[in-house]
Amino acid sequence: MSKKKNKKKLQSQNQQALSPDKYIKQRARTLKMGKCYIDDTITTVGEGFVVVTRQRGDNYCVATYLVDIYCLGVKGSFFNVNMNEEDLEEILSRFDARECSYEVAHNWIYGAIAFAEEAGIKPHKSFNLTQYMLEEDSEDVPLIEYEFGKDGRHLLMGSRQEVRLYLPLLERTLGKGNFDYIMGPSLDDDDYLDDDDYLDDDDYLDDDDEDKGFFLDSYGPDVEYTYQHPEYPKTINLHNSWLHEELQKPENAANLPKVLIDKILSLPHDDLRQDLEQIILYHIGLTCEEIPDDYDNGEYNGALTNAVMLIAEVGNQTSSLDAVLETMRQSHDFLDYHYCDSAVDLLVPALYKLGQGQLGRLMSFVKEEGINSEAKSYVFPMVVQIALRQPERRGEVIEWFRQVLLFAIDHIAETKAFDSELAGLLVCDIVDLRGQELQAELKALFDTNLVNLGCCGSYESVVNDMQDPVSFDSVYPMTLDIYERYDEMRRTFVDN
Repeated sequence: MSKKKNKKKLQSQNQQALSPDKYIKQRARTLKMGKCYIDDTITTVGEGFVVVTRQRGDNYCVATYLVDIYCLGVKGSFFNVNMNEEDLEEILSRFDARECSYEVAHNWIYGAIAFAEEAGIKPHKSFNLTQYMLEEDSEDVPLIEYEFGKDGRHLLMGSRQEVRLYLPLLERTLGKGNFDYIMGPSLDDDDYLDDDDYLDDDDYLDDDDEDKGFFLDSYGPDVEYTYQHPEYPKTINLHNSWLHEELQKPENAANLPKVLIDKILSLPHDDLRQDLEQIILYHIGLTCEEIPDDYDNGEYNGALTNAVMLIAEVGNQTSSLDAVLETMRQSHDFLDYHYCDSAVDLLVPALYKLGQGQLGRLMSFVKEEGINSEAKSYVFPMVVQIALRQPERRGEVIEWFRQVLLFAIDHIAETKAFDSELAGLLVCDIVDLRGQELQAELKALFDTNLVNLGCCGSYESVVNDMQDPVSFDSVYPMTLDIYERYDEMRRTFVDN
């Protein structure tokens, strides 16, 4: 094979190794704009879907945005970086879509965002990624004037939970009486409210309600990331010097071939464990402050994640678990780069293999202040797996979750170690556990009014969901075999 052909093949492999998150950030805006679509309900009921596509060979990159033009802006969005024609048509068939120009799609999305921001409401966090499917909001895109709000005012329409979340924010930013809202039923209610349930600001709260603290300012702020990391090794001295080079090859990112896995796992395990721990800590040090421009040379560096996958096979419950937890203490940008949307598949099995006998240390990690809630949340499904796979330990697991709940109840208002999102994710995993034994503590947690109901639903729905029989199919289907895990990663990030 000529050098030119070999280089072309390597570039193709490198491109395939990009995660969906990195692909949409780095490549989406370089793709030719495809057809766009809009849901006619956006003008009739104030909310609808907008779909933007870009050509990717014979397939498409697709982003779908749920847009509320009356108040909330972009309420949610999702994307697929490699969708075929049939799947795209299936998505479009789910709503009353008509084709529109990109300029129309762009102005509805960014116009709704701007209108929502007048009320202090930011786009849903998924927009941090899906914005890269859109052109930058600049003068290069012709401005189309649309009417936002209802009769010139912000109109919040939502369930009781949504109203409880946004009402205090609207009052702070717009002033009481300067907006309207329609409070729909609870997320659990089967019946809709009558027409006379349209409420004006002054009718919504009375003095008694405010005295009871029925409506809080919000679910509460997120935990502020304040972790002060130690010094990490600036060099590595490995027993197997070739190992580091193999793990960080672009073509091996999320894609270690079986023959290489076999070769690595055939090494003396104690030497291999030490090498992998060094690689993990070294790459934490390289990227803990920021991802340097020359770190990956435009392609994903999978050395750290490969090392985490492998250390689960040969590691111990002390230094190896410490190394994995140290990756989880890092910033959101760090976690987004190294783990992106594969964090659950990477971390939960590693925590299970290394930490199932270290529940006390995992409890301490959950209680640490200034750590990202998302990273902490990966501990919960791992502990649920202990009860599912080792039923004799269910009592121990229930007591572990009881102590987490009691800690959350006491500390959630401080938002130093626990926040509303982490509480909501904790509740979801207790539902997976079918932890009926914890109903009293769950009720006390919900009574704080600081549980993010968008994560888990209301207390009543949680109690109802816990009545269903538990099964492996109803919870996170964790794969422990390293070859199967790499096969899943390959199907997700390389083959698509």
